[in-house]
Amino acid sequence: MAQPRRQSDRIDLSAASEKLSLIAGLTAGLAYSIFASFIANALTPVTGRLIETDSFRRLASGHYLEVFSLDGAVPTVVASLLVFVLVWLSMRVILERWNREDWVASAQSIVASQADRYSHR
Repeated sequence: MAQPRRQSDRIDLSAASEKLSLIAGLTAGLAYSIFASFIANALTPVTGRLIETDSFRRLASGHYLEVFSLDGAVPTVVASLLVFVLVWLSMRVILERWNREDWVASAQSIVASQADRYSHR
């Protein structure tokens, strides 16, 4: 006979909380991609090469060739996905923690003890 499944300690998040964590993760991943591509120059999609046409006048004549390359594309995409997953999971953990009743009760007791401490001064 199979063992009954144990109830998990996870709390089901509301649809708004799910969307919030997803939007936060997507925003962080996109922000990292934009930073890596345009500011840190991690992604160079076009590489230029100068091809000589005349060996006697190589400084004055030549042909410039642009070559499409994916240098830095894979590390940028992997790092962007990693940032997305980290932010998405951390938002879920924070929102799950906030939804727990024991956290609310402990936060209320901390606020009450701080209020009592400052009221006696």
